[in-house]
Amino acid sequence: MKKTLLATLLFAACATKPVAPPPCNPALALVNAAAWMSTAAEYRASTMQTYAEARRALDAALATAGNKPPAIILDLDETSIENLPFESRVIAQGKTFDQKTWSTWINESAATPVPGAAEFLSYARSRGVTPFYITNRKAEEKAATRANLEKLGYPLDPSQDTLLTRGERPEWSSADKTPRRDFVASRYRVLLFFGDDLNDFTSAAGKSVDERLAMIRANADKWGSSWFILPNPVYGSWEPAVAGSGTPCEQMQRKLEAVR
Repeated sequence: MKKTLLATLLFAACATKPVAPPPCNPALALVNAAAWMSTAAEYRASTMQTYAEARRALDAALATAGNKPPAIILDLDETSIENLPFESRVIAQGKTFDQKTWSTWINESAATPVPGAAEFLSYARSRGVTPFYITNRKAEEKAATRANLEKLGYPLDPSQDTLLTRGERPEWSSADKTPRRDFVASRYRVLLFFGDDLNDFTSAAGKSVDERLAMIRANADKWGSSWFILPNPVYGSWEPAVAGSGTPCEQMQRKLEAVR
C-alpha cells in the first residue's frame, strides 16, 4: 500500500532505525488544506460565524457618531472570494503556485463567494456602508476581477472606484496595503476590516514568527470587534516567517522542523 507523505513522516518519527526521508513534492503540503476548504463543514461554519459576528459589530459601530460616511475594507482572495479550483490545478502540476496558471484563473472571473460573505456585504450595503476591496491582484487583472465581483452580485459603488488593486497608482506599487487603507480612511470612517492574512490589517512584512505573535497580542482588543480574520491554511505571509527563502523543498523542510 502506497504511504502518504504524512504517514511516511509519522512512521519515520516512531521508527527505531533511521528511515530515508520521503521524496520532496511540495504540492502534497497543500492537499490537506485545500481538501479541508473544499469539503469541511467546519470551514463553512467558521466563515459564516465570522461574518455573523461582523454583522453585530457593524450595527454597534454604526450606532456611534462620525463625521465621515461609513465604510468597510475587505481583502478578496480567501477572505470574500474563494479560489479552490486554482489550488487544484497547481496541485495537479506538482506545484504550490504558478503565475501563468493564476493569471489564467483570474481571467476566467470564476471565483466563488466565501460562505457568509455575500450575505454580509448585502446587509452592509443596506445599512448605507460602502465596501472597499483592497487586493494584491495586479492592476492589469482588475477588469477580470471586477467582472467576477459583478457576477457574484457583490456591491460596487457606481459613482467611484471601490476595487483598489496593486500598482494602479504609483504609490500603490507595493504589496503593502497601508497606503490604500490610508486612502480610504482619508475620506471614510472605516468601521471594520476583513482579511485572511495579518498584512490585511497592519504591515507585517519581514516580521519573524515571534514578532508576528507580538503584533497579534498588541491588537488583541481589535480582533472580533473591528478586525475579522478568515481561515486560510493554504498560503499566507506566515510561510516566509517560518520557511524563509530557498527552493520549495528547502522551505518545506523548514516547516517540518518548525512542527517538530
